[in-house]
Amino acid sequence: MFAKSAFQSLEIESWNKPPALRESLLVKASNDITKVTIDSDIKVPSKSSLQQIYTRLKLAFETKNVSSLSRYDINHSPWVLFDNFDEDKPLIKRWCFMNFYKNLTNEVDNYRFIMAFYNAYLASYPYKEKYINDIQNHIKSLFNNSKNKKVARLSVEILRRNTLDTNAHSALIQSVIRTGKIGLELKSRGLLEGLSSSKFTLTFLSHYLSNFKENITSSSFKQKMSLISNLIEFSELDDKLRYPEFRIETADSILTSLHHIQIQPVVKDALKTFFLSNYGDPRVELSGWHGVSDEARRVFQSWLVEKTMEDFFNLLSHVADTQFDSDRHWRYRKRFWNAYLKKGYIEEAWFALGHRAYEQAPNFIKGKHNYSSLSGGDSRHSVLIMKIGDLILTEWSHSGSYRVWNSTQYAPAFYEKHYNRDDVIANCDHTGAHHGNETGGWQERLSTHIRDLTGLRVLAKDYMND
Repeated sequence: MFAKSAFQSLEIESWNKPPALRESLLVKASNDITKVTIDSDIKVPSKSSLQQIYTRLKLAFETKNVSSLSRYDINHSPWVLFDNFDEDKPLIKRWCFMNFYKNLTNEVDNYRFIMAFYNAYLASYPYKEKYINDIQNHIKSLFNNSKNKKVARLSVEILRRNTLDTNAHSALIQSVIRTGKIGLELKSRGLLEGLSSSKFTLTFLSHYLSNFKENITSSSFKQKMSLISNLIEFSELDDKLRYPEFRIETADSILTSLHHIQIQPVVKDALKTFFLSNYGDPRVELSGWHGVSDEARRVFQSWLVEKTMEDFFNLLSHVADTQFDSDRHWRYRKRFWNAYLKKGYIEEAWFALGHRAYEQAPNFIKGKHNYSSLSGGDSRHSVLIMKIGDLILTEWSHSGSYRVWNSTQYAPAFYEKHYNRDDVIANCDHTGAHHGNETGGWQERLSTHIRDLTGLRVLAKDYMND
């Protein structure tokens, strides 16, 4: 008898006219529901079945006659409670429906029903609705009062997760702040894999990212580094963003929270790799940063200045180690420019590599990077372009002179794909050779020139010592 009624509940009425608005809304609602894949033995019914269940449950509520409801209808009814299946509001929002539904299901001690109810709740997670406490308490009661052995085995574990408590997503955030482990906390509550796209999980992530800056500010240094490292680790899956819908929030929450905060080099390197891989270099690839705040982008671009300078210093070291005729005083130039970098005076930095240097770049540049090619000179040579105040300056990997442009009018532009040697030497306003390395000769002359034109001061003790 039950098998026959279940089969009848799956019958689909044929359409003799185009779908009405309510069918269109059904598609959206059922699509949202079926994005969630739960336990392998708990199946979300098909779209047509959901419509049939909804129609019969609505009729039973309106007529107060439940005789037309099959056991199949009741066991799968949680999937039609929270969403619009016609132009009217969801069943759960209708006056007195919750009382009707509790009376209907109080004595239903069935594994499929109780787990469907719990998972449908997580999938929809209507935490802002007034009826949320009634839903949570009813599901708790079903677990607590169940005599079904399969339900009883899960009851303690599920109730321990605290996902049925008021503002459960906020409590989860506090757990993550304590442990620093997003993936671990979600997994322990069964919120990854099948429920990774549930409204509960997405609500948690949205609130966690929104409050990330505040949480970072109030944390210890060690905790800051742990939270940052774990967030970027969790945000990636199979070399892609795990939640691309939170692309903007992820960048804003991390980068704006780290403005003016000292970061461990290993953490900053991981962040650079993460953003370059998933967002691109904002100096040359703006599309990946669309929608991200200007503040966040400026923070990351300041890190890229550091990376460009570090890459060029590694180039100087590589040249000194591998080319016997190179300028052996590269360390003095590194000290000099590093002093300006540490002061935060270098606003932009970019470099171009000669043909042979371009080929050897993987030997001295680590991780993802961007740089340009250089022609018209020695194929081993490379040039660094910097902006300090209103000045544009160039430095060479070998013994070429430094050059200064007092304005951008005739200076080399940043972030071009290719430069000719004339582009980075012509029409400069000041030039000088690197004479007197050990005594600070050229360093004093150039630092004085920069100070006179920009007001930015670096002392001899800063650029003559490591």
